[in-house]
Amino acid sequence: MAAVLLPFGIPVLRAHHPEPALPLSRPAVHSFRPLDAEQNALRLVDAIIQIESHGNPRKIGRHGERGLMQIKAGTWRDMTIRLFGKPLSFDRAFEPDLNRRVGTAYLAFLQERLLPRQAEWQADERSLLLAAYNAGPGRLVQAGFDITQMPRQTRDYIDRASALHDAYLGDLAAVVHQGLRAATGI
Repeated sequence: MAAVLLPFGIPVLRAHHPEPALPLSRPAVHSFRPLDAEQNALRLVDAIIQIESHGNPRKIGRHGERGLMQIKAGTWRDMTIRLFGKPLSFDRAFEPDLNRRVGTAYLAFLQERLLPRQAEWQADERSLLLAAYNAGPGRLVQAGFDITQMPRQTRDYIDRASALHDAYLGDLAAVVHQGLRAATGI
């Protein structure tokens, strides 16, 4: 499997911390139908948005999470500092494009933290990334990178987001295939 995320997010994060670059591709335990890393990442973000907010940029979660990707205040602060060199007002989390950018940067941040510990993984990269996004990276580490040790709510989240991601990739693959057939006359 190609890397789930986020070639377009990682360089932005690196602007404010000079760590050595990590490879974007790692083999994984399970496979799904990737098209390319960028389309794969975009569709994963779309799946997360659908589950988190049903596409409602004004949604506020029960723990104060905001916007499309239901970002918590602390995460917003940390990621906007990484992205922009200063914290942006949490009120701006309702701006769809900005929320998506900050949420995508957070996914890239999570991926950066997961990849060096790949030898400990008990599941595929996408599942672990979704678990970290839903329950937090600390809980994932406590669970030994084993999805079966995560709370039922997180396992359900992983299943729903993965199924939706696969459906989005399948729809995209069909559109690309139709376009290629039309262009080549086959």
